[in-house]
Amino acid sequence: MISQTESSVISPAEVASSLVEKSASPQDERILQTQITRLITGSGFSNVAGIAMAAIWVGLIWKDLPHEILIVWLGVMLLLFLYRFSTHYFKLYSDESKLPINKYVVRRWYLVSVFLTGTGWGITSTLMFPFNELHQIILAFILVGVSASGVSYSPVAWVYYGFVGSALLPLMIRLFYVGGEVYYALSAMTLFFVGVMIMAVHRMYKSSITELGLSYKNETLIEGLTKASTHLESLNDDLKDEIDHGKKIEAQLKVAKENAEKMSQAKGEFLANMSHEIRTPMNGVIGTLQLLEDTDLSVEQKEFVETAHKSADALLAILNDILDLSKIEAGKLSFENIAFDLNQIIKDIVVLHSLKAEQQSVSMVQQIDEALPPALMGDPTRMRQVIVNLVSNALKFTDQGEVKIGVEVVKSAEDSVDLKIFVSDTGIGIPLAAQKTLFNAFTQADGSTTRKYGGTGLGLAIVSQLVDMMNGVLGVDSVEGKGSMFWFTATFQCSDEAIQAATEVTVDDDPIQLEAKILLVEDNPINQMVAQKMLEKLGLKATLANNGVEALSLLETQSYDLVLMDCQMPEMDGFDATREIRKHALKAINQHALPIVAMTANVMSGDRERCLEVGMDDYIGKPVQRDQLESVLRKWLG
Repeated sequence: MISQTESSVISPAEVASSLVEKSASPQDERILQTQITRLITGSGFSNVAGIAMAAIWVGLIWKDLPHEILIVWLGVMLLLFLYRFSTHYFKLYSDESKLPINKYVVRRWYLVSVFLTGTGWGITSTLMFPFNELHQIILAFILVGVSASGVSYSPVAWVYYGFVGSALLPLMIRLFYVGGEVYYALSAMTLFFVGVMIMAVHRMYKSSITELGLSYKNETLIEGLTKASTHLESLNDDLKDEIDHGKKIEAQLKVAKENAEKMSQAKGEFLANMSHEIRTPMNGVIGTLQLLEDTDLSVEQKEFVETAHKSADALLAILNDILDLSKIEAGKLSFENIAFDLNQIIKDIVVLHSLKAEQQSVSMVQQIDEALPPALMGDPTRMRQVIVNLVSNALKFTDQGEVKIGVEVVKSAEDSVDLKIFVSDTGIGIPLAAQKTLFNAFTQADGSTTRKYGGTGLGLAIVSQLVDMMNGVLGVDSVEGKGSMFWFTATFQCSDEAIQAATEVTVDDDPIQLEAKILLVEDNPINQMVAQKMLEKLGLKATLANNGVEALSLLETQSYDLVLMDCQMPEMDGFDATREIRKHALKAINQHALPIVAMTANVMSGDRERCLEVGMDDYIGKPVQRDQLESVLRKWLG
């Protein structure tokens, strides 16, 4: 640490250094250093003339002033002369110097010595001013001569200004102080001389600066042109190499594209196989749990079954989320464009989540803008999926207070409407840093959130993708500890179609034919058992076929009212079996009137369409829900 006393002491060299380093650009610095070099190389005669004048002056007034003062003064002037002389003679200021010294430090001290020499001459007009009038006139001539010889310092104008000012201004003041017409005239003449010399040096300095500036600019231009020419030749060579390299890259990109397409296809196949393999045992788990719920169970056993059923449903929801996300990324998720009632969708969602909200002591509130049209065009299933995901997320992170679903009409036109749909809660809120990655797949606010609340982080990622596919904007406003509001905007076309409210179908409305003959084509023993038991609960018995070959054999000998067909089976799968059934009209049986319903774990995008294309009439995805199975049977057997 530097003390206050040390920091306040500034050496003359530091002053000169600060002046030298005031250049505004590298070229200005180069010009300044050249000017300093010119000053040193051109001031040899001035230095010799100065020390000669000093010796003459001391000899002239040797008898009038104490010898000690004269010796000290002459000694200092001699030391300054010797420094400048050795710097000039041995070229200590240039790169040619063989001594290990810093040339810039030498140059700075050279400028300082010039200032000190001017100050030394100024002392003669104060401490050494003679009483003899003749000597006074001689002193004036000596100082004027020294100032005139100092023109060699003009390459650096401010150095000359300092030198001549230090030498002549004390003389001018002293002459004016003595008084009288002669001295006043001499003082004025001295001032006039200083002004003339400064103006002359200023012109010389400006001319020199201009000349050097132009010279260095020309050098820079020539150097730039030379480099540009060399660079152009190099670019020509590089261009040839780039063309060859571009051809290689093009070939590599073509190969990479083919590999990427193969990998994408392999990924889709892998995902489809994994989905099928996971859903097949899950069908057995969920189906068995549904059957177990209908048996006589104790309270504790019912609780266990309900817990297992909820866990299986949660696992199925995760699997569905992953499949949805993969469909979106692959661009295979399609949107319907049909009329729907958004108001009714929100009411259904409120009813669906009311029980869970009540169990958490959370109020479910809906706020619908009265300007909302009764019917909109779009995909009600995807709209429901977006809002359900947001509501489920809000309920998961809200322990008390309320969850509100709202719809605002932002802008209304004759045939379209801009809506802002939001779901707000009074839950834990989201930190600002976590909001930036909230809509990324597999992302939670932080690790503690995952540990406490669970979840894969897929829900909001799917919502973000679906909203984007609707050409909408998704956002979140949240304050940690106070709650969050998720919102999205979208534009919908208005519809004139009347939306009829769906009515629930009861068992008594459309009874199933109890004598109906069902052919169950399924290779998995567990799924065979589950499907047969579900059919028995509905009062139906099924004939079992382990594959497509057995199914065709049974259909040749007897008739059935409906076929439940698995798709992936050994020997002959469900697709080939359906084609054969539709292709051949067996004796005494009109097979084209036979309903064939796919009951399969193939639920990837396009699987339903593929089933319908080969001739199947309907589609049930595994795991099979009993209500869904019952609904399909009513449709084809009612």
